[in-house]
Amino acid sequence: MPDWINPLVGWLGLGGVSIAGLLAVAWFFPPFRKMALAAAAAMFALLTAYTKGSRDRAALEQRRKDEAVRKAREAYDKIDARPDDVESVGKRMSDGSF
Repeated sequence: MPDWINPLVGWLGLGGVSIAGLLAVAWFFPPFRKMALAAAAAMFALLTAYTKGSRDRAALEQRRKDEAVRKAREAYDKIDARPDDVESVGKRMSDGSF
């Protein structure tokens, strides 16, 4: 399971309970209806922004990791493609390009 999913589920669960509570306040206490609905809308907007940011950050980290792996693989392939005969290894050892 990805590392970003645990806090995301926690925030969504806590936010969902908060939104449900605010909607219950709006339903059962009409004097507080406007304020409760505004707070529920603000909570929904914040949760949406948090979720989008969390997913975007996870995607960015995955792209960075994939790029680093690709560069390391290219460097390894370049090293691995060199000939391994005695003469070329001796030359690499003498000029420091091992």
